[in-house]
Amino acid sequence: MLAKFPETVPRRIAVILGMGGSGQPLLDVLRLLLGKDSENDLQGVFIEDDELQRAAALPFVKELCRLTLGVREFNSTQLERAVALRIRTARRAIAELAQRMGVPHTFRNVQGSTISLLQETAHSADITVFEPLRMFAATPISPLVQTRRSQQRIVVAIDDLDTGADALIAATLLAEGEMRRISVLLIAAAPAEQDALNRMISKLLPAGLVRILILSEPGIQNLIVATRAEGANMLVLGASDELLRPESLQSLRQQLRCPICLVKRWGGSTDDTAK
Repeated sequence: MLAKFPETVPRRIAVILGMGGSGQPLLDVLRLLLGKDSENDLQGVFIEDDELQRAAALPFVKELCRLTLGVREFNSTQLERAVALRIRTARRAIAELAQRMGVPHTFRNVQGSTISLLQETAHSADITVFEPLRMFAATPISPLVQTRRSQQRIVVAIDDLDTGADALIAATLLAEGEMRRISVLLIAAAPAEQDALNRMISKLLPAGLVRILILSEPGIQNLIVATRAEGANMLVLGASDELLRPESLQSLRQQLRCPICLVKRWGGSTDDTAK
């Protein structure tokens, strides 16, 4: 049986939206994380990136349509209209999700550097979900294949006890109880801590159902390579100081093609998990 933290602990769950991603994969993820716990608080954050604003002001910027491959001029006035439309759409989607799940919500749009604002949000929220710079291109698939959850792989990376248990709990929710969908990337640690990490995983997850891999070398690049090799549809990470560094967030956003879930705190205490 899976260990669970108290469900009554309020959690601030933030979703980062913007011009680059579709937004829908994030909302699907939030539905699973929110559950029916009205103690949770949903925070929608739409980021108007400074770099996009500056690019639109240049006289030679052109826009490529993904569907028709047509090219047209793109200026700041058109950008403002596109941003306003995306903000309205995002605000409405967040409100509808919150109403459906029965949780309170807030929504704000902010201007600035995406990485800086992502870092700020991740520090203040308990769970932060965001899309990479570019998602995988959508390809037509049959309804039969689309409904096979076993094709959706959840990768959870663990490198310490403080955030590892929280990330595992979130991953089990994202997998909707299908433990075979989870891959655990266990980042090499000191022998004493490695034993404690192994005990924690054994206590939280059923033996033999979860794929466990050990990364022999730490580092964000090794983590990204392993995540891509697993064919991840979602990456779950404990929000450690190392991963919240601007360069780490930048690498995750630029080099991955799946949504990312940063778990700072799930709730309760992890002190007894590894005993």
